[in-house]
Amino acid sequence: MTPKELASLEGEELANAFVAYFKPWALTPSCVEMLEEISTKIINVTYEDELKVYFENYDEDEASITFGAPYTDDFQDANLPVPESYMTVVKMHNTIMFGDGVPDAIDFYGYDGEGPSSEFMLEELEGDEEIHQGFCEAGQNWIIWDHQRKNALGEPVIIIADHGLAVEDNDDFPEQNKIAFGTGGLFIRLMKEFVFGDTDYGWG
Repeated sequence: MTPKELASLEGEELANAFVAYFKPWALTPSCVEMLEEISTKIINVTYEDELKVYFENYDEDEASITFGAPYTDDFQDANLPVPESYMTVVKMHNTIMFGDGVPDAIDFYGYDGEGPSSEFMLEELEGDEEIHQGFCEAGQNWIIWDHQRKNALGEPVIIIADHGLAVEDNDDFPEQNKIAFGTGGLFIRLMKEFVFGDTDYGWG
């Protein structure tokens, strides 16, 4: 299904299609369950170059997530290779913006042709360029990979790095040592937090 086709649907048909559309990101049953929960809050979907999904959020206000165009070029060889689940995400949508993005919410700038695009302040947060790689802005924080360690999917461990802490003082993103959800599952969890106001993941 294309974004344009998704935007043409309504009601239960739209909710079901939303789950099916994002299923490539959902590597686990828990990911699918979260997509189904999120789909119950969809108000409308539009498509004009970008896919924009409107939700009724936890304040009973309208919130939106904007999904940009896919990345269609090659991925470059690098010292810190991007995980397979990341490639799956950007091949569908190379940018993702929650609401108005930073400084209050998620802003994913995708793959820029050479690597993941991020403003991650490696030096300020005392990271190691041989290990740590930023790949998403998260409010005033950053979502990064620790390439020295692997999660349950066998990909680099995901960390939400607080701008006030050194990288080593941050906790790993919850559940990834037990549930093999990858980058797509990460965004599904962040979508659920954004729509329902959960505080499980602390990206703000």
